[in-house]
Amino acid sequence: MSDTAPVVTVRNLSKKFCTQLRTSLWYGLRDIAAEAWPGAAPAPALRRAEFWSLHDLSFELRQGEALAIIGDNGAGKSTLLKLLNGLIKPDAGSIRLRGRVGALIELGAGLDPVLTGRENIFLRAALLGVGRAEVLPLLPTIIDFTGLDAAIEMPVQFYSSGMVARLAYAVAAHLHPDVLLVDEVLAVGDTDFQRKCIHHMLGYLAAGGSLILVSHQPYHIQAVCQRGLVLEKGRLAFAGTTTEALDYYFSHQAGAGAASELPDRTMPALSEARPVVIEHLALMGPGPVVQSGDDVLVTLTYQALRPVPGAVWGFLIYTGDGSTCITAAYPPEPVVLAAGRNQLICRLRGLPLTAGNYLVKAAIADFEHRHAIALWGWEDAPGRLHVEDAVSATKNSHKILQQLVTVEVEWN
Repeated sequence: MSDTAPVVTVRNLSKKFCTQLRTSLWYGLRDIAAEAWPGAAPAPALRRAEFWSLHDLSFELRQGEALAIIGDNGAGKSTLLKLLNGLIKPDAGSIRLRGRVGALIELGAGLDPVLTGRENIFLRAALLGVGRAEVLPLLPTIIDFTGLDAAIEMPVQFYSSGMVARLAYAVAAHLHPDVLLVDEVLAVGDTDFQRKCIHHMLGYLAAGGSLILVSHQPYHIQAVCQRGLVLEKGRLAFAGTTTEALDYYFSHQAGAGAASELPDRTMPALSEARPVVIEHLALMGPGPVVQSGDDVLVTLTYQALRPVPGAVWGFLIYTGDGSTCITAAYPPEPVVLAAGRNQLICRLRGLPLTAGNYLVKAAIADFEHRHAIALWGWEDAPGRLHVEDAVSATKNSHKILQQLVTVEVEWN
């Protein structure tokens, strides 16, 4: 690109809000007074009942780039877009924008429900600083993009949320903004309209536009954006490529544990009523963490009061919420459990689980009657197994689809 200067520069941006209305109004009056009189300054730190919606955020966006803002609800994503669009004022830090900004932040914002769709095109354009003379040549293209047909002559108050999204996006995106800010408004559109918007965004970026996208749809993010920022409680938690940012978000959203070895727990005492107890279960890969596709060594440690002939043991792997058994394994022939503390070992070839968190249970049973002799993870909390994989778009796709296992496929 010939122009390498950033079109958006954000430095140490912070915004705080108050949870109590009356207190917020009082703080607002004090801050206005502090700005009006020289020598006074607004409070830089949090006051009673205040919290940081955004805190000390910095980033840049260059021409032709698309940046995804990723995070849970309440992470500060919409606050950031409102600050960038000038709808609210930052408490600290700076924002520098080059060129015209187009924004789709709140569904229906800038639309008059009494006016028709056609009339609202001119109204919304005027709010974006575009005159009627500039809009007229673009009008047929905007109306065609909305797909509203005859409904364009209807008052907007009779539109569905999807129709409002079509109208709002068509106006903002076709007025040739230098920077386009897009919040979750596309989520209410149907699949065809979402596809049309993605295609338009790609064309807009290729023509030199710059885009900041907030979405909970990973497909939209991966299709459009090259870079991503992950926000957690108003702070920048991660910055990197889109693939890396989504991987970070998915991993931390799931509360990924570190353990490839499952934790110890209090072992019940041996007795005549409980002659066998399972002391420990471990699943270990060749490295420090279990990776998808690894050969995994499964080791069950037990204690037996006396030798137990005709026993069988096995383990079961469940989804992270414990609702579904993904797989289970046990040997085809019985074994003799020796008295004392001993181990039973097997090797799981090519772990087919995708990256994620799983629950593991184990059991020792009578081979002939399948009656449980000892249980692990049934009477108490099951063990937790964390499976990792290399950062990739494929790994993100597994998370998006909630895919649990992989299969070997020979493609012709």
